[in-house]
Amino acid sequence: MSTAGVNLALLARVNHFLAAKGEQQIKRCQPDSDRYGELGGLYLIEMASGEVLDHHVDIEAFAKRIGVA
Repeated sequence: MSTAGVNLALLARVNHFLAAKGEQQIKRCQPDSDRYGELGGLYLIEMASGEVLDHHVDIEAFAKRIGVA
């Protein structure tokens, strides 16, 4: 999934939900980034440490899993 094809409203809802817990956030990686192949269009980070917890995140599946979609 390219970042151009990301449902931005859904991404905003997911990040709002995650922000309420204050622990994680989904970030977008630009296609021209050196790390795009590794991270994919979307990746999940731990806010305190900046550690990448998951890469190539499918926002629709993630939203369903946490009950946002």
